[in-house]
Amino acid sequence: MIHPSPVRANVLIVDDERGPRESLRMILSPTYAVTLVASGAEALEVLHTSPVDVVTLDLAMPGLRGQELMRAIRLDFPDVEVIIITGHGDLDSATDAIRHGICDYLQKPFDVVQVTAAVYRAVSRRRGRRRLVSFLEELGEVVGRDVHVSDILDQVETDSGLRTRLGEVLARSAADFAPVPAFESERTLPFFEVLADAIESQDPFMRGHARRTAFYATLLAERLCLSETEKRQVRLATFLHDIGKIGVPSALRSHDGALGADDRLAVERHPMVGARLIEPLGVSAELVAAVRHHHERWDGAGYPDRLAGEAIPLTARIVQIADAFDAMTGGTRPDQAKFSRAEALAELARCAGSQFDPTLVKEFAVIAEGATGEVDFDLVANLVASTRSMSESAVPSARQSDQRGAP
Repeated sequence: MIHPSPVRANVLIVDDERGPRESLRMILSPTYAVTLVASGAEALEVLHTSPVDVVTLDLAMPGLRGQELMRAIRLDFPDVEVIIITGHGDLDSATDAIRHGICDYLQKPFDVVQVTAAVYRAVSRRRGRRRLVSFLEELGEVVGRDVHVSDILDQVETDSGLRTRLGEVLARSAADFAPVPAFESERTLPFFEVLADAIESQDPFMRGHARRTAFYATLLAERLCLSETEKRQVRLATFLHDIGKIGVPSALRSHDGALGADDRLAVERHPMVGARLIEPLGVSAELVAAVRHHHERWDGAGYPDRLAGEAIPLTARIVQIADAFDAMTGGTRPDQAKFSRAEALAELARCAGSQFDPTLVKEFAVIAEGATGEVDFDLVANLVASTRSMSESAVPSARQSDQRGAP
């Protein structure tokens, strides 16, 4: 059951059609303070003059279109959550929406359960961002100020009392995302989405990378006909794969040009750090392994454990390809130009058999080369919504290797 926020959040509904506007008003007004507008221009006026927590918007509007409004909101009001509600879409528009950090992607006609759940998640996420500052303050009180992340991990592994105290801090943070009274390991995972957003926000080239990567990884998981459990593991692993970058100085994450040997080693520790961060939360061994091994290489020349071929977990191999494709097409490095879809696929093919699983590269190419038709709304909604549900999470960012485009 979804419980309303104790404070009425402000929801701005943007749609040029009266029917959907009124339907959304009827669904949301008992719980939230709702404002209705019929155009993007009116929406911007409200955003500039009134407090807004969540915006629902249609993509197909005259004048200032939904995607243009979405970009404007992300530029001028980055803390406002956005929910797309549309009847039309393709892969490019869906990817663009994910790139701009939307909180949900719903298809018309929508229903009460979909809308209520989407707005609840958006409000929870916004509240969680505010909670992040308090969490970091509390974490500092628990482990001490100016303690390096690796030292924190060592303490957590050896000190049961510290694990308990950190669990309590996480439980209080998780309460902002799910109405549960006690600490449950996977129910804390949504908090890492907010923490990861904070990490990504320090590097403008990385914003939205996790969501786009999850989109591509889940497309590949669908193509491979994985089970629902396996697909869920892929989504979680993709969001969590770079959580270890919390231990990498921001100057190194956004460094322009080649890194020195010591700095490169510091960056390459992030898969190990990430695995150690999530393991104490009681997540599955498969998820921990996927996070640890997403920078291994098919030829055994990767890191941290130099696994090769099928010894690399399948989930890690899927995440690696999606990670690389988005790093190339999303422009996540300041020192490299953004690749076109065709150029990125050519680079993946060049590195197949050395860096990447060659079979998975071929399957991914089938998806990407044919991705010009109607988008699978159920898949998009599942990606941007269910990954934020009480049992799933979102998180992080990627890096690139010494190869031209493939991270």
